[in-house]
Parts: sequence; C-alpha cells; structure tokens
Amino acid sequence: MPRSSPLTKFAPLGSIAVVQLLVILFVPSTAPADNAGSFGANPGGAVGAPGVPAPGASSRVGGPAAPGGGGGGPAVGVSPGAGPGSSGPTKAQASDTTHCVGGRQYDPAIDYYAPPCLPGAPGLAYPSSAGATWQGVTAKTIEIVHYVPAGNAELDSINKVQGLNYNKTQAEVLNKGFENFINQKYQLYGRKVRIDTVQGTCSTVPPDLQCLIPEMDKIVTDYHPYAVVFSTTVCSACFAELNRLKVVTTGGYGFSDAFHDANAPYSYDPSMSSTRVELQFADWWCHQMTSQQASGRKAIFAGKANPAQDFTNQPRVLGVIAANDPDNEKTVKEVLYPALKKGCGETVKHDYFFAQDVNTAAQQTQAAMARMNTTSNPATSLLCLCDPSAPQFFYNAAQNNNYWPEAIFAANETMDFDSNGQGYTDNNGAPTLACPRPTQGCTYDGAVGLGSADPQVAAEKQAGYKIYKLGSGNAALPPGVGAPILDILWVNYNLLASLISNNGPVLTPARMQAAAPNLGSRGGGTTGHGLRRFSPGDWCWTQDVRVAYFNKHKTSPYNGKPGTYVSIEGRRFDLGQFPTLTQPPAPPVNGRT
Repeated sequence: MPRSSPLTKFAPLGSIAVVQLLVILFVPSTAPADNAGSFGANPGGAVGAPGVPAPGASSRVGGPAAPGGGGGGPAVGVSPGAGPGSSGPTKAQASDTTHCVGGRQYDPAIDYYAPPCLPGAPGLAYPSSAGATWQGVTAKTIEIVHYVPAGNAELDSINKVQGLNYNKTQAEVLNKGFENFINQKYQLYGRKVRIDTVQGTCSTVPPDLQCLIPEMDKIVTDYHPYAVVFSTTVCSACFAELNRLKVVTTGGYGFSDAFHDANAPYSYDPSMSSTRVELQFADWWCHQMTSQQASGRKAIFAGKANPAQDFTNQPRVLGVIAANDPDNEKTVKEVLYPALKKGCGETVKHDYFFAQDVNTAAQQTQAAMARMNTTSNPATSLLCLCDPSAPQFFYNAAQNNNYWPEAIFAANETMDFDSNGQGYTDNNGAPTLACPRPTQGCTYDGAVGLGSADPQVAAEKQAGYKIYKLGSGNAALPPGVGAPILDILWVNYNLLASLISNNGPVLTPARMQAAAPNLGSRGGGTTGHGLRRFSPGDWCWTQDVRVAYFNKHKTSPYNGKPGTYVSIEGRRFDLGQFPTLTQPPAPPVNGRT
C-alpha cells in the first residue's frame, strides 16, 4: 500500500532553522529529506500477510499515533520550546573523539564490529536533539521492543541443548545490559534507547497468522516503537505487518532481498539474505561440487553404511530441503534454481518444502525422504537450507531409511554454529535425535558447505557476552542462558544502534536507510570475520561466506566439546570469488579424526 509523507504540517520558521542546523552538523549528506518525493519510494509496497486482513488497514492512513500525540502518523519537528535560543554542545564537545579506539566508536577488541568513530562524547546532552522525529522517538528516548515468541515444549528442549532457548524474564535481564552499553558507548544525540521486552502469546511453530498479525498490531498500539527485534526464522508476514505500520524491524533471519526491498525503509537482517546465500551456494557448487559438464566429480562426502547404495562413486545429484514460508520457497525456486542452471547446467529434480510444524515432523520427514531417495536417480547430496532445529528431524529420517547422502549446508540461520552442529551427530557415541544409531555413523559426519557466521569462539570471547558483562556491571548471566543467544541478540542491537548513530539527530527510517551505506564495510577476506556492509537494495548486513566441513571428533573452541566446523580454502569469499577445484579440500567421512 502507498506510504504517506510524514511532512503534513510545517513547523514555525525558527524551529525549522534549528533542525536545518542540526542536519548540516550531524546528518550524512546522502540522506534525503523525508518528503513525498523520497519517503515512500518503495516499488511494490509492503508485502502483506497472505490471507490475513490487516486490522484497521482502511482507516489507519497515517500509521499509529506517536507517544502522547493524537493520531495521523509519525510526528516531525523539534521538541517543544526548542529554537534559536536552545543551547547545544560546545564546539570542543561536539568534536571530541577521545572515546574512540582505532577509528571505532569503542574498542574493537570488545566487538570487532564496533561502529566507526563519531565526534561528540556518548551521552552528551543535546537540549534540542531534533525532538520527536518519528513514532517511538522523542527528544530523550528511542523505543525498541524485543518480542519474545511463545514457547514450544519440544523445540524448547532442542534449543536448550543448543544454547538458543530463553524466556522473557531472562531476556529482560540481558536487554538491560545491552541497553546500558548502547547508551554509554553510542552517539545518540542526547537520546537514550529504551528496550521493552514483550512476551508473545501466539504459536510461531507453525506460525498462527490469525493470532500473530493482531499481536504485531497490539505491540505498535501499546508501545509505539521505533524498532522491533524479533529473533526468528519464521513468519515473514509478521515483519511485513510491522513494516506496514512504519516500524523498523530486525531479527528475521533468512528472508530474501526482494522481501527487504518491498518493505523498505524498515526491514533489516544482520545475517545474510536468502537471496545472497543461495547465489553464493550456486557459485560454489558450480565451481567445486557439480558433476555436470563432464567434471568427473563424485559424491565423496556421502556415508557408506549402506553398501547396496554407495553414493561415493556416483555423480552428484542435488536435492534441496527448505521451509515453505512463502518468501523462502519463492526465493529457492526463482533465485537458486535459475542460478544453478545458468552456472553449470544443474537441474534440481528433488526438493521438499517443509511446514514449520513440529507436530507433523514425523510425517513430513518421511515424505521428504520419499522425494529424495527415489528408486531411480536418487539425490546423492542433500542441501538443507534450514533453521537450527529442522536438520535433526531430517537426518534422523535419513538414517532410519538407511539413506546416506552427502550432508550439504548453506547456512544463514546459525546451522554453522558449533553448538548447533554438535546436535546433528552423536553425543560421544550415545544416540541423539539426529543420529539414532551411532554405531552406523551419522548422516552429518561428512557434512560440508558454506557458513555465513564467524567461527564460534569461547563464550568469554564472544561480543554479546562481553557487551552484556560491561553493560551489566559484570553481572552473572541469567541461569539457563547460553552464550549463543547473547550473540544473536547483540548483533541485532548493534545493527540498530549503529544505524541510529550513523543517521544523525533527525531520526527517521528513510533517512536512516539512505545513510546506511556510509557505515562502510568491515571484515571479509582473510580477517577471520564476515564481511558486513549495506548498499542500496541490500539491507542484510553479512555479505560473504567461509567454506567449511564439520568434524565431530575435533574439539570446539566454543565449549571444549567434540564437534566443530573447520574452515578451509584460506579465506572467506564474496560473490564471484570461488576458485574452481576438483573437490573442496575436506576429508571424506573416515578421514575426519
């Protein structure tokens, strides 16, 4: 639906002069003014929730009311009383950079992705501050809501083992530490972020849209947030609804570039978009894995527990397993498959799109195996474009069907965390969900593929852990909270805080997105860290991948337990950088000791 301009009224001339002065001083020159010509330049409009009417859509023309306001959309202007007589920071204060370390806003030893240095000591008072520039933004605060999904007993037990489970009470403690750190270290132009934690009541596995969409609306009505953090790999419709209501979002892993563009300037993801990870996979597959074009490659990373079906001496036949979220399935069919066909003549004839419903996992995994392990020309190599939990069910079904294909991953949803990979094999010889009969070996024993995340390190070396400790005064973690969830939450808060700082005091989503590329790039290549950058039309922060294999015998630096992803090929790769190899330099299953 078209988005209206927020500039529906003119402020007094003196107030406008203050805003213009602040813009000149603090706002990147590439940011457009928020007027009818720039705000709402959004081809296609917001992507709505399929089959779910948006409550009040016909009457909510200007969006929800700003805090303390009447209605008619986001407020624009300056704080009451701000004008030529308002005092700002002194010239020396405004240019101060003594807080910066190595050109970053704070020591990059705390977080490698600390944003670029900005002048002006963090927390410095800006009496005028540009005022209430958008819903959730006042002269003093920026409202952020962290939405905690309702629990699911079976998935919660899996997530707990992987260090990914948390509840509202735990999140409130973590969020206070993150909030304190942001307010102490980021340039917020006289404002402070406030993070409110909201407990969800609706099923997300599978997504209950008839419940979730009204719940998104209620968050906006009750909190008037500038931004919402919702860490999930499901429910693109939830994010589209928040974006329709002019709320910035992050945390929705694995959505496409088309989705983010359609919901601009509100939609972000700290990880890699599904579009990019699938293009990366097609590029890698065609240069190092395909058996097409007379390459002579065989499926050497497959298991050999079924002598009657030994794939290790057969040409590769690719099968794809992915979630059936509409955005996800469309991207697989319209991005991945054409890229494989164009790159090396690869045609995918085996695929299965699963519903994110743990209650039907048994039936779905059997249906998936029937699609993959066909009587003639079965898939030798299974690409799982999956969230961290789904692989356990599919690898369980593969072993129970005595089917031993190559386990291939292209991870942008944390499958490539050691803490998750350890759940896809046996537990020191004991059975697990993913490996019910470890005496045969496990499907994931020969896994190889692409990971977008940085390699996991010990908890005390992870950015999320260090930042929580600093922001909380070195408080202990809430009981039951694993280090991975701190990193997952922190990268979303860092994304928002970095974008807000980079925007300048006149904070609006359109200005923030236009200025986002000015953050520059960080990492990639041989740095040991992922490449992060924003560019027009690409609002997912992570850009490159590492090639890795999983070794269940090698000790992980994350937790000292067996099972870690081993990076190979010497560097990370952006699109178009993969070398052509006979095979990736990973050992076969029996060579991983």
